[in-house]
Amino acid sequence: MSGLIKETHTIVPRRPVFDFAETPSHWIYDDPMATQMLNLINPITPAPERWFCQTFRDALPFVQDEQLKAVAMAFIKQEGAHSYGHTLGTRHIEALGIDLSRYTEMMNWIFNDMIGPKPFGYELKHPRLKSTWLTTRLAMVAAAEHLTGVLGHWVLNAEGLQTAPVNLQMLRLLQWHGAEEVEHREVADAMFRHLSNNILLRTGAAVFTFPLFIVLAYIAVENLVQQDPQLPHRFRFKDYFRAARQDRVPRAGYMIRACIRYFNPKHSPLNEGSTEQALAYLNNMPEFK
Repeated sequence: MSGLIKETHTIVPRRPVFDFAETPSHWIYDDPMATQMLNLINPITPAPERWFCQTFRDALPFVQDEQLKAVAMAFIKQEGAHSYGHTLGTRHIEALGIDLSRYTEMMNWIFNDMIGPKPFGYELKHPRLKSTWLTTRLAMVAAAEHLTGVLGHWVLNAEGLQTAPVNLQMLRLLQWHGAEEVEHREVADAMFRHLSNNILLRTGAAVFTFPLFIVLAYIAVENLVQQDPQLPHRFRFKDYFRAARQDRVPRAGYMIRACIRYFNPKHSPLNEGSTEQALAYLNNMPEFK
């Protein structure tokens, strides 16, 4: 494989079929609040995943390494499947009575118009500006993929969630997505390093991207909880810390330490998670058989 891609396995695009017809509003049956905290993955995912794909498609003509180009194309196909899977999850939540249209509109504006190929709708015509903006977007994608890889590792190892009474369809959606994020976790970093590898740009992009996704996650949870007629109150941080202690959502400390590790210039995505574990799950997932 390429010097930037250390793993030797072939990244395989998959498109499992999920049936949410019997999935209730609270698919963690004894924990409506934790359900909505995890449900945020559905509305928050489609727009950024499409943004990842568009950024990679824009970058592919400049990739000189054919092996890196091949894994990048597999990455695009996997992320496209993630976007579609969570779009279905979002539609299911809306069918149960929660309106996410305004949130979806906001997400589309951020990732299509604000930080898309034309920032804030402004078409960059100068080649130097276009190149700088492309590498900036790649740096942001790499930072976002660090978060998704860390979350993927968590969901594959979350004993509290896995032993809770849950609807398996929604749990498997999260685990499939998480496993593929672990599987391809080095690709975005490799793309950025191939086309730029500017440590200041990498750091600055992370300073922007990490808080952005934290805020978007909080807004999503607020929307979900506020519209849930079965919850007696709005989202409270003590509810989050209780669910985190039960290992039903990621702990704040786990995420903070992961973010800090990213700022080490020598950090490698392969330090996060286990490819072997991810592939073992994917190779044995019932939806793929």
